[in-house]
Amino acid sequence: MAETMIPPFEALERLQDRLRRTPRAALLFSGGLDSSLLLAVAARTLGPGLCAITFVGPHIVPGEAAAAYQLARRLKVRHLWRSFDPLALPDFRENSPRRCYACKRAIIAQAWELCREQGAQEVLWDGTNLDDLGDFRPGLQAARELGVVSPLLAAGLNKAAIRALSRSLGLPWQKPPQSCLATRFPYGATLTREALKRVGRGEAWLRSRGFSRLRLRSPAEGRARLELAADEWAAFLAPEVRGRFHAVLQRLGFGHWSLDLPG
Repeated sequence: MAETMIPPFEALERLQDRLRRTPRAALLFSGGLDSSLLLAVAARTLGPGLCAITFVGPHIVPGEAAAAYQLARRLKVRHLWRSFDPLALPDFRENSPRRCYACKRAIIAQAWELCREQGAQEVLWDGTNLDDLGDFRPGLQAARELGVVSPLLAAGLNKAAIRALSRSLGLPWQKPPQSCLATRFPYGATLTREALKRVGRGEAWLRSRGFSRLRLRSPAEGRARLELAADEWAAFLAPEVRGRFHAVLQRLGFGHWSLDLPG
């Protein structure tokens, strides 16, 4: 879906108009670009009527949970944390095409239970936006089935509008899309905690050195394929970076790896 720019002030008005209709809500908060914007605007609009819920587990991209913690603390939003192990779900563990659906249903069900325990929120939000409708996202079906509301989508905001508004509000706006580490493996590959950790650590090594738009995929046991943004390619090919990354992958158990420059 093409990104069309919406002026930040218009995007903010649209979003605030949606949020004002709900005095109390809980937000499924990952710390990514979309849910971070929603958290910031909802904190201004709802004040103490907002709480954030973050689930952590072996499928989370390294650094994402820390970003969630830091932003919620900065905005003084009540932040609830829960551990979640998607590997207990057969569809996730076997990396079936229904992996995302099964995982999202389980997370949302736990989130609703948490809301009831708190005796508070009757509305559960997520960060789905207009551009997400153009992707294959089985998790969206689970969210709709379990009554999750998507204010960014309802306000008609796409990634371009979200980035522009995030920038205007002083939020990190160049965050690359973050997705579950299970997406680094082909459908049908059995997932383990160790396999998820290996690709997560490989990506974390590069991100700690300034590389942001990347994926470290594992198409087969012991093999890795690095996907890297074109404008970061030259920096990666510097011998001191590529050579050290090669050593990192060997320590992680990848005997063979390749580079994949997107067209």
